[in-house]
Amino acid sequence: MSSVLKALRNQQSPLLQQPGSISLQSAQQPTSALAKTLMAVVIMIIAVIAGWFISQQLITGVTPVQASQETQSPTAATSYRLGTVVTVIQPNWRIEEEVEPEVTEQQGDELISAAEQQADSSVVNANQAIDLNQISPEMLSAFESALGEQGENLSVVPVLAQLNPSFQRSVPSFTYDGHQYSSRPNSRWIELSGVRLFEGESYQGLTILAIAPAHVVLSKNDQAFQQPALEDWTKP
Repeated sequence: MSSVLKALRNQQSPLLQQPGSISLQSAQQPTSALAKTLMAVVIMIIAVIAGWFISQQLITGVTPVQASQETQSPTAATSYRLGTVVTVIQPNWRIEEEVEPEVTEQQGDELISAAEQQADSSVVNANQAIDLNQISPEMLSAFESALGEQGENLSVVPVLAQLNPSFQRSVPSFTYDGHQYSSRPNSRWIELSGVRLFEGESYQGLTILAIAPAHVVLSKNDQAFQQPALEDWTKP
C-alpha cells in the first residue's frame, strides 16, 4: 500500500503546482514595471529641473555663491556695476558783502552844506553836545560819513574835552586801545578799556554812533560828542 502511495506521489504531475507559481509571477510583474516607470519619470523631471537651473546660471554668469552674496549684501554687489555717466555741476556760491551805499559827490556836498547849517544853528555848539532829540542819529552819522569822504578830519560834533565840565564829569573814564575804520560799516570797530565795540553797541552808558577815520562819535543820555582816535579819557 505504501509503495502504491509513493508511486502515486512520484507520478504526480508538476502541472498541478504550476498555476500557483504562474499566478504569483503574473501578479508581481505589473507592480515592478509600474515602479520602474514612476522612477524613470521622477528621474526625467529631476534632470529637466537640473538642466534648466544650470542653463540659467550659464546665461546670467552668476554662481549660487555669488547669488547668495548679492542677496545678503546688495550694496557690495551693485558698487561694482557701471552706470550712466552724469556730469556734476559745481555750485557757484556767491558771497554777498554788505557794502555801504555810495554817496555821490552831489549828495556829499548837500550833506556838508546841511552840516554847516546845523553848525550855525543852536543845535551845534562848541561847548555843548549835540541833542539827538533835535537831530536823528542816522542824520548825524550821514554827516560824519560825508565829511569823512573828503579825506579830512572834519566833523560837526564837538570834542568831549571842549564841553562843559558838568557833562564831562558824567562820562566815565576809559582807555582808547584800538581804532579801525573801513568803508564797510561792519568792519569798523574801536576798543575801549580792552572791549571791542562796533557801531550801535554800548559801553558803560556810552553808545557808539559812528566810527570816522580819525575819531569816534559817542552819545550819553541822547547827547552826542566825539573823541579823537586812540586818546584816552579821564573824567575831571
